[in-house]
Amino acid sequence: MGRGPRIFISAGEASGDLHAAGLIRAIRRREPRADILAMGGPRMQAAGAHLLADTTHVGIIGLAPLLSGVSHYLGLLSRADRWLASYRPDAAVVIDCPGFHFLLGSRLRARQIPALWYIPPQVWAWAPWRVAKLGRRFAHVACVLPHEKAFFENHGVPATFVGHPVVEHLRAYEPDEAFIATLRPEPDSPLVALLPGSRRQEVAGILKRQLVVAEALTRADPRCVFVCALAHEAHRPWAADVLAGCDLPVGTVVGKTSEVQLAADLALAKSGTTTLELLTYGTPMMVFYNVGWAEWNLVGRWLVNPRYRDTLSLPNALAGRHIVPESMHDRPVTVHECAEAVRLLTDDARRRRMQTDLQTIRRSLDVPGSADNAAGLVLDMVGRPAPRPSPWRSGFAM
Repeated sequence: MGRGPRIFISAGEASGDLHAAGLIRAIRRREPRADILAMGGPRMQAAGAHLLADTTHVGIIGLAPLLSGVSHYLGLLSRADRWLASYRPDAAVVIDCPGFHFLLGSRLRARQIPALWYIPPQVWAWAPWRVAKLGRRFAHVACVLPHEKAFFENHGVPATFVGHPVVEHLRAYEPDEAFIATLRPEPDSPLVALLPGSRRQEVAGILKRQLVVAEALTRADPRCVFVCALAHEAHRPWAADVLAGCDLPVGTVVGKTSEVQLAADLALAKSGTTTLELLTYGTPMMVFYNVGWAEWNLVGRWLVNPRYRDTLSLPNALAGRHIVPESMHDRPVTVHECAEAVRLLTDDARRRRMQTDLQTIRRSLDVPGSADNAAGLVLDMVGRPAPRPSPWRSGFAM
């Protein structure tokens, strides 16, 4: 019996580690002999990958953190390239984390390794011209949002909608009902979730603005209960200083974010995957961004596809219209935004309308077997010839 396929997988951040672990298990179910080398985290290692580097910290937002992290990015890229040269995988997969994976994709192309992007960057919304360089580097895209397939194919990039792993994960998740029962001191107390994110540079800024809205909600209904949900214990100090200066009683929980999202009557959430999780649960939400004025006006607004400039959050982008309120940038929260949040908590008709919209979007995402579908695409690439790199490109093109 010959050797199994050699597959290289790269993922950044804790969420990428989670989704990559599901993909690794799916590959092994289809091809038990697969030899998987990875850059990622402990979940990928537990799923059976040989871990070359812990990259769960890779994934930054904003210009300043990006510039300060360039040397580290390039160091990781250099190590990855050496591994690719010696390991010679039959296929490669990158997951999310576009800042690093566009660069890594250049090296994969230079090494003539066929590569798949699972959970691709949202080039349909941000800097859409990047689709051309994505197409040069990657043989196929495993889309997790239904409208992405048409977008990529219209730009000549082969794509398959495989379903979203977050929806799949939550479908199988069994919440801690006993914990949920402890969140409200009284059965009729409105529960408001504060979800400020998981990156150091976003938690404090977003939480401060969420607390302004929380004060407005308390004035509208003094029975409100507020819970700040954090993914890891290491994140607690990031929120502690902000909460210490707040007059509202805010509870903090760690590692029970899904339970808080499911139980909440309203969520004040940072943009990104959190909004997809809330969408899956049907929880009404208000979405917050933490982009500086200069960053937005000098760079950000020119990167955003005009079609999505006012509907940038995932629920709004998927619906193609404005269904959840968005609070942009680092400016003070407006009176209008506070009033929208109050209506979401107190106006039953408004709440039901949003919940119906969220349910409609969820149905479009609810394709079973995301990881299995992506695993099939990965294994189909094994043995396929990769196109030769252009002699005019160095292999480190941005």
